[in-house]
Amino acid sequence: MLGTRLRVTAYAPHHRSELLHLSCRSRWTHQHLDWHTPRQWIDDGAGPVLLAWRDERLVGWMGLSPAVNGACWIRLLGVGDGHIPAPIIEELWGGARARLRPGVSVMLLMANPWLNASVRQLGFACLERIITLNRVGGELPMAPLSPVKVRSARGVDLPDIARIDRLAFAPPWQMTSDELRQAFRISSQTTVALLGGEIVGYQMSSRHQENGHLARLAVTPIHQGRRIGAALLHEGLREFNRQGVHSVTVNTQRGNRASRCLYRRFGFCRNGFDLEVWRKTLEGGL
Repeated sequence: MLGTRLRVTAYAPHHRSELLHLSCRSRWTHQHLDWHTPRQWIDDGAGPVLLAWRDERLVGWMGLSPAVNGACWIRLLGVGDGHIPAPIIEELWGGARARLRPGVSVMLLMANPWLNASVRQLGFACLERIITLNRVGGELPMAPLSPVKVRSARGVDLPDIARIDRLAFAPPWQMTSDELRQAFRISSQTTVALLGGEIVGYQMSSRHQENGHLARLAVTPIHQGRRIGAALLHEGLREFNRQGVHSVTVNTQRGNRASRCLYRRFGFCRNGFDLEVWRKTLEGGL
C-alpha cells in the first residue's frame, strides 16, 4: 500500500463528511482556525483545500487561508492514522504551492511537534515565537489617563475596525474583513476607543466558561503612545471582572516589547505555553 501513487485533488462539497470524520479521528491533525470551527472553515471556502488520496481512500488534507498582503496561513493539515506523514504532506504541499503566487509567504503555527521534521524538509524555518501570558486576580490597577472614550462596538463599526487592523498589524498578522466579522460575531466582548468621535482603537475578547482570552488589541499607529491600548485593556478586564472571570490569557510576539510592557503593567505573566511561527516564502519558478 505504501508504494501506491498518491493523488491530490481540490476539495469539493461532497468530500465534506469524509474529511470532517477523518480529521476528528486522526492523531496527525493540525488545526489553526482562530474564530472558526473546522466545519465553518471548510464550508466558508475562502482559501484552497487540498485532499490526498491513495486507492480512492482519503489519507491527507491541507487547507490554506486567502493571502492577505502577500501572506497566508496553513489552517488545516492532517494525515490519516496508519500512514507515514512526510510523503503525504509533501504531495499536498506541491498541490498547494501550485495554487499560490511567487513571493507569497506561507505561515504555520507550530502547535504540533510531529509536523516539525516534515515542514523543515519543505524549506520552512522558524520566524517568530508567540508567547502566552496569563493574569489571575480580580483587582485592577488604576484606570489610565487617556483622551479616549471606550464603548461597546456595533456592527457599523466593522469597516473602521478593519481599517485599524490593517494599519496596526503588518503581514502576516493582519486579518481579512470576513475574519474580523466572524470574530466580532462570536466574541464575548468587542470595544472601540473614540477620540473626538473617531474610532482609533479596538479590542476583541472571547470567553470559555470561567476563562477569558484577549484575542485582539489594536490602535492606529499615529495615535499609539497615548495610553489608548491601556484604556481598552482596562475596560476589557473590568468587564471580565463584572462577569466573574478572573483568569485571562493573551498571546503576543516575543519581540513585541511594547505589548509585553503593557501586559506586564496589568499583571500578566508568561505561563510557558509558547509556540513557534514558521514561514516559507515562495520564490519565482517554484
